[in-house]
Formats: sequence, structure tokens, C-alpha cells
Amino acid sequence: MVRVKNRYIVVQIVPEVDAGKISFNDSVLSRCVMKNVGKYYGEFGIGSTEYGFRVKYCNDKTRIAVIRVRHRPHRFVTSILPLICVIGDHKAKFRTLYTGATIMQCNKFIVKHQRDVLDKTIGTIDSAKERSDFLKNIMEFSVD
Repeated sequence: MVRVKNRYIVVQIVPEVDAGKISFNDSVLSRCVMKNVGKYYGEFGIGSTEYGFRVKYCNDKTRIAVIRVRHRPHRFVTSILPLICVIGDHKAKFRTLYTGATIMQCNKFIVKHQRDVLDKTIGTIDSAKERSDFLKNIMEFSVD
């Protein structure tokens, strides 16, 4: 038996206009990526990537998503991600942050990346009261 190898691509969704509450779900992202794979690589690209293709994680707040693709066809997906300009109904782009072999490594990268973003954000806040309020708001995050 041959083991099927996967690659996990961590992407950040960057909207052209920051309109506040823009929601992206996994089905919209997967349709967008597969449509563009078909546009640039045709039936061969679709046939090789659709088996094993899945959006494993999508977060609206941080705008980070994890895409799972098989080992060889991951090149098709990573090559078209910078070319995508419209995701669903919104003008947005994908920024590839990391490509890994396991989802655990991607999880470690996402935690490190979010910690770095949080440190940069806290570094720009001048007063100690605003910092403590910012941290309290982050710690009291609730999923609706």
C-alpha cells in the first residue's frame, strides 16, 4: 500500500477594502480555488487537485485558512493563489504564509504568527490602560 502524502497551505485572506465584517467560509474558498485551478490548468488541473482537496480551517476574525492538497498537485494550488483577485463576492487576495507537511506544524506556525501580530499590535498602543483593555478584550473572545 502506498501512503498518500498531503501538503497543508496556510493562507491569509487580505480584503482590498477593509469593510469590517467580511465572512468567508470553507465552501466559498474551495469553490474559488478550484474554479481558478480549472481556469489556469484545465481539466488536468481539476482532476489532479480535486481528490484530497479540502479547506480544513477558516477563521473570520484572523482571516487565516488552512488548505489541504495532495503532495504533487499542491504546486498547482500554490501557483494560482497569488493570481486570485475575487473571493466569493468580495475583492480580496490570498497571501501564502506557510506550506507544511503536517497540520500540527501549520498549527504551530499559526500560533507563532498570531503571537507576532499581537506583539506588533500591542507595541503600537501607547498607554498602559489601553493595552490592558486590549488584552482583556482578546481574552474575553466569545464565539457566536
